[in-house]
Amino acid sequence: MEEGKKKAIMVTITVVCLAVAGIIFYTQQAGSGNKGIEGLSDEKMVWVLCRNPDCETSYQMGMKTFFKTVEERQEPMSMQVPALICDKCGEASVYRAAKCEKCGLVFEWGTMGAQEFADRCPDCGYSGIEEGRKKRRSGE
Repeated sequence: MEEGKKKAIMVTITVVCLAVAGIIFYTQQAGSGNKGIEGLSDEKMVWVLCRNPDCETSYQMGMKTFFKTVEERQEPMSMQVPALICDKCGEASVYRAAKCEKCGLVFEWGTMGAQEFADRCPDCGYSGIEEGRKKRRSGE
């Protein structure tokens, strides 16, 4: 076979292999990539708490619904999480909360400050996140 034909065949094979590799890589990234809010489920629940002093109700809502509602209510230039509308009182005064696994108190997520775990209970000091990390470090 001529040297020119061999070179053309090798280049063609290389290009086809690169194209196939690119297609495989792209489909794997698209299939397993971060789907954002659409990748969440309403089967997993989050606690929310109304800050309205006349209401102060707490309840659970689906995680996907929570984050979709936050996204819809978010002001483009704001760095703060917007308040959601309370199911009970109708006011824009609902924020993400946590329920203490130890004492059962429902409290606003992240109330203990930036240097603490967001789920640290203001009453008893328990944090499920912290306990989970301790267990993973100890190999349990």
